[in-house]
Amino acid sequence: MPESGLHTATAASESWLEVIDSDSPLLLITPHGGRAEPRTRSLPNPKVNDLHTADITRGLAVRLGASALINVAMDRNRLDCNRLSQIIERAPWLLEMIADRVGAIVARHGRVTVLLIHGWNIIEPRLDFGLGLRTSGGELRPPGSACVSASDDFINGPLAGLADRLHRHGIEPTYGMRYPGGGLQNLLQAFTARHSQSSNAPLRSISETAVNGFVDAAQLELSVSIRMPGELRARCEDAIAQVFSANGADWHAPRAPLVVNRAPRPRAPKSEIGAAATVAAPGRVGIEFYDPAARIGAMASFDVGGAGIGARIMMLFDRHRAALFTAEGRPTRSSSAVAHGPLSLRREGESIVLAFRGPAVIVPDATAYLSIERALASGRLDGDTEVNARFEIDHAGGEFDFDRILSSFGATQDRASSSASFGRIAGRVCIDGAARTVHGFARAGMSFTGLGPDKFTARRMIWACFEDKEAPRALEARSVATADSPPGCSARILGAGGWSPCELRDLMIDTPSVEEPPHRIFASLTRSDGSSCEVEGHVECFIPLSRPGPGNSRIYTSLGFASFRTGAHRGAGMFEYSRVADSVPTAVDENNEYDSDSD
Repeated sequence: MPESGLHTATAASESWLEVIDSDSPLLLITPHGGRAEPRTRSLPNPKVNDLHTADITRGLAVRLGASALINVAMDRNRLDCNRLSQIIERAPWLLEMIADRVGAIVARHGRVTVLLIHGWNIIEPRLDFGLGLRTSGGELRPPGSACVSASDDFINGPLAGLADRLHRHGIEPTYGMRYPGGGLQNLLQAFTARHSQSSNAPLRSISETAVNGFVDAAQLELSVSIRMPGELRARCEDAIAQVFSANGADWHAPRAPLVVNRAPRPRAPKSEIGAAATVAAPGRVGIEFYDPAARIGAMASFDVGGAGIGARIMMLFDRHRAALFTAEGRPTRSSSAVAHGPLSLRREGESIVLAFRGPAVIVPDATAYLSIERALASGRLDGDTEVNARFEIDHAGGEFDFDRILSSFGATQDRASSSASFGRIAGRVCIDGAARTVHGFARAGMSFTGLGPDKFTARRMIWACFEDKEAPRALEARSVATADSPPGCSARILGAGGWSPCELRDLMIDTPSVEEPPHRIFASLTRSDGSSCEVEGHVECFIPLSRPGPGNSRIYTSLGFASFRTGAHRGAGMFEYSRVADSVPTAVDENNEYDSDSD
């Protein structure tokens, strides 16, 4: 239908819902297109709204001549329009509107296609299909008690065609990788047989229509880079429009069909899903560096063990700015390299090379990352961020077997001398269209921020490198406080003769509030011969972060790069100060989560 055939109306009593009606067989729904309210900032673990999905859905509705129900303003922390229980309790009229439109479309066309547009807060170009299915053993199977929301013809027809187009556009398609849409309360499950016996009439009506085979529904989880304005978003929208266009465009399904096994996947044995498995910390390897002259720092890491599955690189530059790329899924590993999409870390002889070329979100003020929603709203996408830096391994610290860390993570964790190497790094960084040369101090091996237990009340850590021959080559210090034991402290200094353990007498990294950098960094160490080493640090750039903690708490972290001084010797390195809070200790919006829980 041409654009002139559409009419748009806003529900008189609910201005947050935009309604577009047409006579198309396609219905688009945007459950999380609103923004966080002021009240949300007081919540310890709020959810993130799916930025840009309202605009994307509106544009697709126009291009496809489709009907649409678009949440343009409701904060999901007040009303989650992807949760059936919340809709039934707080906005039953919304489920009635969906049922009315599904019934009317089926009456006109004999069937209905429903696309639910969501956001996924990773940055790599990826679109995850939610169908009540997950990839398992080379086929698609429902997780748990999920019901499948689409026919095999739809999955191997338009959806497979869309996956093929996305792949050719540099956007990775996956099936239920993170959000299969299989939860009982997930709106997608309304379009399956799962609720055919519901006591709620509109929900029962939608489900009965699905039982009769008249509904194909899919949840489209769009990553950040294909939601932010730019070329990747345009490619994604073009692919969706071409596949679902009313003009009968060929969707070019791939030759090898996907195998859809609708039998529920067998439950894993308790030994695989017990407490030990759920609390396993991710094993991370990576590299961190800082150039005090260029004032550019970067930290890159890969999850190669434990519960983590992902990779990321963050750069802090120009004092206040931040650039971030994140990816999800198992990195590709070999005996001497690890990679995830455009990000890689590989050993070349006596060097370790960090390489990245891809999309990154540029945020003008790193303090915005206390709220991922606020950060994404203030940021923009740089599609050609690039890093190429070479770290020269310094063997003065003794054994450092990078290949061994990659191939058998965990075997070296209790051997401090082999867990990390310190030295110099040189290379080139291109951020926001500006190329910069870097010559800095670096640390490679087990990730600095990936060290240590999750259960702590406060954690303070630093590492520093020094250039003068008379100064220590490097040092590390760490203090971890828990609720039921005295603080655990450790420190070591790297000299010409190798690493020497030290007594950590004091480690100060304190901030007046979560939005402010530490005013002072100070460490006092005592060597085994009784001599002392005092280190002063000055923050050059930092980023505040928050994440869910144990119980209903929140973990606040101040992380960044600093210049360091011991005596007359100068160097640079990193710091981290994390603490657990039971309430939000700030007046700034704390709505920070890395993953939008839309499943």
